[in-house]
Amino acid sequence: MSNRAVSPVMVAREAELSALAAAFAATPEAPVTVLVCGDAGIGKSRLVHEFIAGVGSGVARVFEGGCSGFGADGLPYAPFRTVLRRLVRAVGMAEVSAWLPEQGRRGLARLLPELGEAVDDPDPDLGRARLFEEILILLERSAEDRPLIVVLEDLHWADRSTGELLVFLLRNLSQPGILLICTSRPDDWALRPALSRIDGVRRLEVGSLSRRGVSAQVTALLGHQPEPQLLDRVFRRSEGNPLFVEALVDSPEEASVSLRDLLLAGADRLPVVSQQVLRAAAVAGSHVGHELLAAVLDLDDLTFEHALRPVVDQHFMDVVDDGYAFRRAMIREAVYDHLLPGERVRLHTRYAEALSQDQNFAELTAHWYAAGNLGQAVDAAWDAAAAAQQAHAYGEQHRMLGCVLKLWDHLPRPIGVDYVQVLEMAAESGLAAGEIEAGEALATAALTQLRSAEPLRVAAMLEIRAALRDRLGQDPVPDLSEALHLTSAEAPTPARGWLLASLARALLAARRLPQATLASTEALAIGRRTADLAVQAKALVTLAALAAGEGRRMAATDMFEQASTAARDADAHDTLLLIATTESDTLEAAGDHTAAAAAARKGIAVARELGLARTYGTLLAPNLAEPLVSLGRWEEAGEIILDALDLAPPPLYRAYLLIEQATVAIRSGDLAGAEKAAAQVRSTVRGHTRGEESCLESDLLEGRLAQAQGSLDQVRTIIDHALTEHDLAVSPRYGWPLLLVGARAGVLDSWHVDLPAFGELQQAYRTTVNAELDKHDRKAWHRAVTAWRNLSEPYAVAEALWRSAEADLAARDKPGAAAQLREAASIATELGAAPLLNEIEKLAARGRLALDPPTAPQSRARPGGLTPREHEVLRLLGAGLSNRQIGEQLFIAAKTAGVHVSNILTKLDVTTRLEAASWAHRNRLDDA
Repeated sequence: MSNRAVSPVMVAREAELSALAAAFAATPEAPVTVLVCGDAGIGKSRLVHEFIAGVGSGVARVFEGGCSGFGADGLPYAPFRTVLRRLVRAVGMAEVSAWLPEQGRRGLARLLPELGEAVDDPDPDLGRARLFEEILILLERSAEDRPLIVVLEDLHWADRSTGELLVFLLRNLSQPGILLICTSRPDDWALRPALSRIDGVRRLEVGSLSRRGVSAQVTALLGHQPEPQLLDRVFRRSEGNPLFVEALVDSPEEASVSLRDLLLAGADRLPVVSQQVLRAAAVAGSHVGHELLAAVLDLDDLTFEHALRPVVDQHFMDVVDDGYAFRRAMIREAVYDHLLPGERVRLHTRYAEALSQDQNFAELTAHWYAAGNLGQAVDAAWDAAAAAQQAHAYGEQHRMLGCVLKLWDHLPRPIGVDYVQVLEMAAESGLAAGEIEAGEALATAALTQLRSAEPLRVAAMLEIRAALRDRLGQDPVPDLSEALHLTSAEAPTPARGWLLASLARALLAARRLPQATLASTEALAIGRRTADLAVQAKALVTLAALAAGEGRRMAATDMFEQASTAARDADAHDTLLLIATTESDTLEAAGDHTAAAAAARKGIAVARELGLARTYGTLLAPNLAEPLVSLGRWEEAGEIILDALDLAPPPLYRAYLLIEQATVAIRSGDLAGAEKAAAQVRSTVRGHTRGEESCLESDLLEGRLAQAQGSLDQVRTIIDHALTEHDLAVSPRYGWPLLLVGARAGVLDSWHVDLPAFGELQQAYRTTVNAELDKHDRKAWHRAVTAWRNLSEPYAVAEALWRSAEADLAARDKPGAAAQLREAASIATELGAAPLLNEIEKLAARGRLALDPPTAPQSRARPGGLTPREHEVLRLLGAGLSNRQIGEQLFIAAKTAGVHVSNILTKLDVTTRLEAASWAHRNRLDDA
């Protein structure tokens, strides 16, 4: 029997090969990702393999992994497990262990048991963050000495966890020398929306062959030029799909048969026992292990080998290192679809029986379900949920628990929990997986059945639903309050202490400060009585924030320090990050901008210490950017904002970053940029309905933008909305700036100003609002100038000086007005606040006052025209640090550091890092 037709050479793909080669050539500068898209049978895999063969085995490390035809029912992280195992074997276990924090036992050991027994991590978010960051470390470190090519095949079948990990890597890979190639069909698939939002992913479309390409392929298949009639028929029927070309050349006489039948026609010509092998392999998915396939077929070794040989020789399947893989996924699908119902049930049953000792419970579930054995399917789903939780694959855990609930009546054995407990577990997994609406519904269903259950169990479920509702933008206080009532006040326990601490945080967010004080005080007392450091730490954070809000700075600082010590001793990493976020936020709200920036930087260092710099560390970026904006360090804040946005922070934190970005844009005169950022903030905050502060902060941005655009009617609408729809007393931190916008626009009455002012910052706003309401009160304006000077807010000082000068002019005090305008113009020039400078100049012209020619202050003139961030990067570059090390020092991605290095080389007109380092040394930047 002649071999099935397979083209000995790949034809008409020179442009695609060149695109892959160009991507690989670009990796010395930065990692590159190529998404290879094309229809089934179009030749995506062959294109990638031809490219890799052209690179050569000695040039780069190449590791491949693929998604099976089971898709979401396959093993979580399946393609990455394959890649990582091959990488570890190639690099060596000892070296890999040395690269990872705690030898990988807190993260990667969950996927690679050979690293040792995984250490439990009670916090699901932190655990998954560690796992993802350790995989990132492993890939980047393995590319330091040789280029690395990672191939992920058939992403249209990717499970959810694979997709989440891939998106994380694409957003965070920074080590040069890495080429990531992903293949996928162009149909709609789960990862498409996420990948389309990631900058820098190169898309390579593999299209149909032209007539000339088909001619070249047919010539290669036949060994001679085809007859024109044959070429016409093959080109017309195949539509340029290489797989169909092969099938048509293989069966030229079957002109009326469908293309799918043509694919099967080649299989039908195999020996009967080989057809059995092919059909059994199709049930396994896109690839199958040698031992598993042999067990399913139950053939002796010699018969099995003889049966396999034609399947491989006829190019239906290829030999891979651990078994066999279909050369064309479309052939596998055609074979599977052609199975008889009874045959399909029998083969799925055989696979399930053969896999019964394996740990791939999700695949086992799929086989039992396809075999119609629902009892075994739900049993396997229960085990699959536990395995997914262990691997931090919370999406799969949530889905498997849903399967258990759906098939509960078919459960063949007791599993140690009842139906309601599975509901509870599914709700909690929904929180971890981000399936918030489904989780909330499950939690509500569980609570409906739990009303007569043990109170602490109900309380635990209420706490989970509170967290879910908080993520949905709803008020968590009612659920937390109800949970607290179910615990005994007479016999305080750590559980009650933790609930009180959680309730105190929610009350603080809702600005219900007296209640927050009572709850956190009681929580702290319980934590101390029960020696529970985690409860103490969480309670102290809230008490510290309350103290800071009341202006008791020393007490707040002391409590933040106590909270940090307790959280470290309790190994409460999530609370450590909460402390840093809260401390920096409260310091900024109190007007101590320098201390706020320092606290945020300290928190970023904590995130780096925990191995979470590129995940949880990004949440502190808005807390660093805001005080820098207040201090007038706009360039530095802008670079931090862009660096953090590169790391794709969660939506609400992205909104906070964009608010700061838009604020600087308004003050700089970039209204188009401000409007673009404000639009993104609008779309995010609109769906976040919990609490006043998020809404008021967004309203403040809208008010400032409308004022800058000269739209007083819009300012009036925003102020009316804030005064009627919100209680400004709940958040005077944003209430006072909003009132200032209204007063400056002339749309605010004096009776609106009955608002408490806590601390120097709010008092400065109150003084300025009162001055605006009586524009000619010179003393009021002088007080406002002094208040803002004391807070070291240069932009606010310049604004107050401008308005004070206006009052001086009205009182005919030209010397006083001139002095204030000259200072205001100097500050506005230094900041780059063009709109404010324009107003100052117009006022000077009206008053016939001369301003000194604006000159850039010495503090803004940096050698080589470098920005503050470039100055920092150059100092580290001069110390011999790599891009990755610079990124670690400055809390930016290495690829962002690489961009800064490129800009530095251009500005300094040098070509190498060594020349730049020498330049820095000559200009004494290494001592700066």
